[in-house]
Amino acid sequence: MREIGKGEGLGYAVNVPMLPGADDKVFLEGFFAVVPRLLRHFDPDVIVSQLGLDTFWNDPLAALEFTTNGYCRVISFLTEHAPAWVALGGGGYDIQNVARAWTLTWAMMNGVDLPDDLPSTVMNVPAGVKRKLRDSEHHSKGRGRCMQHMAEVVEYLEREVFPIHGF
Repeated sequence: MREIGKGEGLGYAVNVPMLPGADDKVFLEGFFAVVPRLLRHFDPDVIVSQLGLDTFWNDPLAALEFTTNGYCRVISFLTEHAPAWVALGGGGYDIQNVARAWTLTWAMMNGVDLPDDLPSTVMNVPAGVKRKLRDSEHHSKGRGRCMQHMAEVVEYLEREVFPIHGF
């Protein structure tokens, strides 16, 4: 969180690090405390986003616990508030998460409402396993600790970065 740029770039790098176990609630707390304020202040012509998926709860590499629920809240926000938007893919070591999240992204960007039920042939899911387009709610065991850390990150940005730009 303390990597905020140097020299003429001071205050133009904004990092919101999260602890292992951070879930949708933690992520959204940080996102909505920081991103809308930056968008209002800088009023960009275009948003370029890298929509990685290794943050999902069942990804074998990362230690974060996001779901399609939090992911879709961010996609909805960007769809509504970005003046123009370049959505780039990236990250994600569970191919089903990648397929589901990018299907949801495309649909939301294009105003298409998709059903939640997926045929097992679409996702190559083993017989007897039901996979949905959207995840059920997920609550991290470490949410309290992660929320406290997020509050500290937001407080730091409000104290050290936002005043550089006059907000």
